[in-house]
Amino acid sequence: MLVLPPTDLPGNTHHLSPTNPTFVTGAARYRLSWTEIVERSDPRFDALTEIFAGSHRPTDTFGVAGLESQEHSILWLGPADIVTRFEANPATGFPFTELNTHGCFGDRWPNTDAWLDFIPATTWNADGQGIVTEYAFDDGGQVVVYELLGRPALLSQGRTESPRGLVPVVTFHCTRCHYEGDHHDRYMSAGPADRRAACRKARQHMRPGRCRGSEATSRADMMVAVVDQVVAGRPQPADTTGLYASRCQTSELRCDEALVHSTCAEIREARKHTARHRMAAGAAE
Repeated sequence: MLVLPPTDLPGNTHHLSPTNPTFVTGAARYRLSWTEIVERSDPRFDALTEIFAGSHRPTDTFGVAGLESQEHSILWLGPADIVTRFEANPATGFPFTELNTHGCFGDRWPNTDAWLDFIPATTWNADGQGIVTEYAFDDGGQVVVYELLGRPALLSQGRTESPRGLVPVVTFHCTRCHYEGDHHDRYMSAGPADRRAACRKARQHMRPGRCRGSEATSRADMMVAVVDQVVAGRPQPADTTGLYASRCQTSELRCDEALVHSTCAEIREARKHTARHRMAAGAAE
């Protein structure tokens, strides 16, 4: 199997269901993440092909490719020779123009046991650290989806045991109300479905009435002032505005803890990694 290095798709547009504004049905652009040829003699052939119906089910050796965006994924099945030519010389680029005329597409990568064992783990960023996507409010602030190394609370599809050590984790944080995404919002980032889940929660937070904005931060400012007074003995300032945001910006990074919350400090760390990835990509061109 050929696994391609991650490439960024900044400014990508995602299409939403007309009946569900948080459900992504597709994207304007996808990147190629992996390719493989499945031989008819492969002992996994029947298990891999049984999910496809009728004329779409391969009966002989075929090529397969996984494409993904920040919030969606598609699977391509088609002639093996297209994949063979590409894998022989990846520098020429994948012949995307041939995909629509040869083979067929499936919505999202399959999640049967056979396919979960077959498909390689992928992160959105090169080392599993960086920005995935951002959603801007009209009146300022953003909800940011990002990856960092940490301990996952919610495992990737097909995983029954938590991996040892730190692994790429995807979550989100709102810079307007400083919603503290907890372990219910942190997913092991090993495939598009993991990032899709985090992005969908972020989109839900963007819905009218979900983000409490200044109302939430005002109450939190007062809470921080009271805690500082009780714990640290600091007198409450006359104006508490900005205390909560400041705490969020300067929070200690504790990605190795299982019950950590999302913060602006984590976003800042993710942005550093994204900047480094883009510099490396620019130097390689």
